[in-house]
Amino acid sequence: MRTFWLQTLGCKVNHYESEQIAAVLRAAGLTETDAACADLRIVNTCSITTEAASKSRQSIRRAVRLPVLQSVPAPPSGRARVVVVGCWATSNRPEAALLPGVTAVITHHDDVAARLQQLLADWKRQDLPPSAPLAPHATPLQSPSLIRRTNPDKVLASPPVGTRSLPLLHQRQSHQQRAFLKIQDGCDARCTYCIIPTLRPSPWSKPPADVLQEAQRLVDAGHVEIVLTGIFLGAYGHATALRRRQEPGRRQPLAQLIEDLCTRVRGLRRLRLSSLEPGDLSDDLLRTLQSHGQVVPHFHLPLQSGSNRLLKRMNRQYLRDDYLRLLDAAYEGFDRPAITTDIIVGFPGESDAEFAQTLDVVQRARFIHMHAFAYSARPGTAAARWQRDFVPAPIANRRLELLNRLAQRFSFEYRAQFIGQSVAVLVERDEADASGRVPMIRHGRSARYFDVQFPNTGASPGDLVAVRVDEVTQNQTLGTIEPSRGLELASA
Repeated sequence: MRTFWLQTLGCKVNHYESEQIAAVLRAAGLTETDAACADLRIVNTCSITTEAASKSRQSIRRAVRLPVLQSVPAPPSGRARVVVVGCWATSNRPEAALLPGVTAVITHHDDVAARLQQLLADWKRQDLPPSAPLAPHATPLQSPSLIRRTNPDKVLASPPVGTRSLPLLHQRQSHQQRAFLKIQDGCDARCTYCIIPTLRPSPWSKPPADVLQEAQRLVDAGHVEIVLTGIFLGAYGHATALRRRQEPGRRQPLAQLIEDLCTRVRGLRRLRLSSLEPGDLSDDLLRTLQSHGQVVPHFHLPLQSGSNRLLKRMNRQYLRDDYLRLLDAAYEGFDRPAITTDIIVGFPGESDAEFAQTLDVVQRARFIHMHAFAYSARPGTAAARWQRDFVPAPIANRRLELLNRLAQRFSFEYRAQFIGQSVAVLVERDEADASGRVPMIRHGRSARYFDVQFPNTGASPGDLVAVRVDEVTQNQTLGTIEPSRGLELASA
């Protein structure tokens, strides 16, 4: 077992956990490579929607079918070993284990790091010639807790360890310029459309000292921007995501953590929060975000619906007016903040009047990007049982089309106000063209989230550069690097 390939589906948390899994494999002596050259292939799956589950199954089948190049020493079977991890592995463990060619399944309820190490040791022993002695470090782990957790019949009977056992990251993350840093896991809020509380039921927060240590390592490795991620980011420091059960009257732990990151991590240029629930943006957190130039003026605030009745039916922890007050606070507290959101169209029982209420909030918020999608019943959730209230697909699709047109319009209008101005852009990784040459056009992410394209004048992926916005089209923002400006625009 010398090489591995890892495919990640789903959210930023999954991408972060893939980096942790890769760190475990590297520590065991494996080298990351392309899929066709790998004798170990890992698919980190997603299960948030039925479509995501379907894509996970398809990805697993592709990983199994892809032949191993003849130059790669394959296992005795002649095929790569395929391991399935992540959310779909957790929600559909028996199905995943029965897929032809799957070698092992690791769920969020397993001790992920120990399970990987055990598999590597088992495979090494299996691949040795019959007369070869077994090296001491190849002995399979025999932790009683591990054995208990890897027994499918008892996997839910013991306290979950899951990804908490995975290591802190200290190397540059391999597939993005912005470093993801998971600080929280688990959710018990139980929105009626969401399967996550079944897969990651126990809220957990990374200790502040570990967060600071990991952030410093990531910055020292070359990342100038860190994105804080979590399943329910606002629950950081709390034992529950349910606000009515959280301890009142003390400083918000997330606010204190951001204060420490901005004041104690040397060289941190940008700090971004992946997503906040409307109730998370308290006065305390707002003041902290406003106080530090490293915090970018971009906030992802899921709306889901503008109807109070639907918000209650979704079991969300806010109402329409709460969301509007949050928007007002964001616009008052920051210069031209970029607000992005999630919206579910056609949730069971959504009427034309209730969709109009969502449109009203959208037009008031003028989101620069909307992740809008038609409701799809996720088995195992409460809403999936409300079949009599399902909205016909043609109606949901018409509503979705209208939202997408508004999103394009608001994105264009938002970006157009920066024409002639300089913005700080973090240069992203670009693929070489067919001849192997460096691309003539680079692109990168501005602090306010929108992508900017510009002629390649020597900027490298990972650089933070000043770019003058020259032109805005419906789908692109075009500009020119201003080398004389330097990096004083790091928070612009």
